[in-house]
Amino acid sequence: MLKRLWLIFGPIFIAGFLVLLLIFFYPSTTSHNLTEEKYSAASISTESFKERSQKVRALTDPNMRFIPFLGSSEWIRFDSVHPAVLAEKYHRPYRPYFLGQAGAASLNQYFGLQQILPEIENKQAVFVISPQWFTETDYEPAAFQRFFNSDQLTAFLENQSGDIAAKHAAIRLLKQNPNVALKGIVQKLSKGEELSEVDQVAIDIFARFNEKQSALFGQFSIRGKLKYKEHVENYLKDLPDQFSYDELEKIVRKDAEANTTNNDMGMENHFYTREVKKDLKKWEGYQKNYNFLKSSEYNDLQLVLNQFAKSNVNVLFVIQPVNKKWMEYTGLSEEMYQHAVEKIRYQLESQGFTNIADFSKNGGDPYFVKDTIHLGWLGWLAFDKVANPFLTDPKPAPDYKMNNRFFSKDWATYDGNMNDFQ
Repeated sequence: MLKRLWLIFGPIFIAGFLVLLLIFFYPSTTSHNLTEEKYSAASISTESFKERSQKVRALTDPNMRFIPFLGSSEWIRFDSVHPAVLAEKYHRPYRPYFLGQAGAASLNQYFGLQQILPEIENKQAVFVISPQWFTETDYEPAAFQRFFNSDQLTAFLENQSGDIAAKHAAIRLLKQNPNVALKGIVQKLSKGEELSEVDQVAIDIFARFNEKQSALFGQFSIRGKLKYKEHVENYLKDLPDQFSYDELEKIVRKDAEANTTNNDMGMENHFYTREVKKDLKKWEGYQKNYNFLKSSEYNDLQLVLNQFAKSNVNVLFVIQPVNKKWMEYTGLSEEMYQHAVEKIRYQLESQGFTNIADFSKNGGDPYFVKDTIHLGWLGWLAFDKVANPFLTDPKPAPDYKMNNRFFSKDWATYDGNMNDFQ
């Protein structure tokens, strides 16, 4: 009987064991290839967001300075002056590495950062903040889990130091992913308890496995999937060889005029037809009760800020505008929106994060916003005028002065005058 069972299941057991050996002993490092790194940097896929190996490979290339551009869905709005296109056309001393997906807000970005902490230390980053993230209701667990993986988990567990940030991150993780692996260890962190030696050994074993697994399978998950020609190379021929903002503005203004002809909101034609037109009546007054002042996102943002400070990263923060005509049509309160921007800026600036490109008041500028809330055309040019000098001439990070009060519920729900917050 045992012999028959072995004949049936033995090969499966041996194959599984060999796979485990392959993963554990697979080399974590791969040789650099600038072309492939550019592809992964601009792929803006779920895999590129979650996988460690491709990010580490690009961010450690000694011959090209890849800069993490973190955010959500704004990076997929490609046109002739998209950051990836301008960096390639004009041979900038850096290339953006886009880490963003629709629905990925600060909590996802925090756990994603855990995979690349050695690679961002004492470096630069660009972080786009969308006031639309700051909703009163928490985002759905399924949305968070889509961009979270076990490698992020064990990277976080390895990096945590038992402080208030680790406690808050663990609490949020348990809420967004109640069945997370190594749940007992995460629960200890959420209660501020010290981890045992057994816990540390478990973390180390799983972390090594996850890193090796990423190195082995990550190379197949991204390579060849990028439409790099369509997203970047296709636009290069349309730009002047000699860099000039005046010439670039003529090109993008002409492009914007030709592609905003089927609506009076200044939106790109294809987006308007696909996302807005068919349900136009539904959107009328849709956002009149929205409030971006009371949200757990403020606490999640503090996680990201805390990590940037620990890693001594010099960050350019970009605050997105809202299409003014869309704002008026949907009933979104301009006063509330600007108050939320003021709150975000207070959280940043009071802790030393003073590099801010605030486009919140540009939502009514022609051809500045490509759809409802994303930069495009002249918006990308305005962004480049800030981002390019910041990244081309790197400076050390400011002297951050972190305030744990921003992890409090009092701050998450505060809607008063910023100068009165104690």
